[in-house]
Amino acid sequence: MMGILIMSDSHGLVREVSQVVNRHHVEKILHCGDFCVDHKREPFSNMTLVRGNCDSTQEVPTEQETKWRDLHILQTHGHLFGVKGSLLRLHYRAEEVGANVVVFGHSHVPVCGVERDILFLNPGSLQMPRGFHVPTYAHLEETGTSPTEVYISVVFYDHLGNPVPQLGGNYSVRRPMRSS
Repeated sequence: MMGILIMSDSHGLVREVSQVVNRHHVEKILHCGDFCVDHKREPFSNMTLVRGNCDSTQEVPTEQETKWRDLHILQTHGHLFGVKGSLLRLHYRAEEVGANVVVFGHSHVPVCGVERDILFLNPGSLQMPRGFHVPTYAHLEETGTSPTEVYISVVFYDHLGNPVPQLGGNYSVRRPMRSS
């Protein structure tokens, strides 16, 4: 299954992150911050990273935008947007940049849902899960399009690679605006 692997808040784990990466054949890997290791080390050197509040390197940005297929993805850790209290500021930022998917971390709570045509996805934490009983990460796949929508499947996995059926699902978001 091709797609994008999304993880966050691994807080120093290297062997476990490598196991997750080796388990899936994907086109991209996004890490939403608090990796807490040298970002040039494998497997992190092959990921699109954003800096979290526990990461010290200034070489990694706090925000990234990725265009993949028909998705415009905004990636951030979330601490600069107050995601533990509300997703409103993050939603405004997504609208500013024209994103139809936002991936973030910080709260360690797995979240996935569409709000005003934008998919918000927090893969949870590989190190210290909150709000759910096991460490989690997510896989996102574009499953189809229409003239106005993009269809997405999101599967959450526990740290051992077992699907977590009560999280994730199938979603539709607006197609991104084409720049002229």
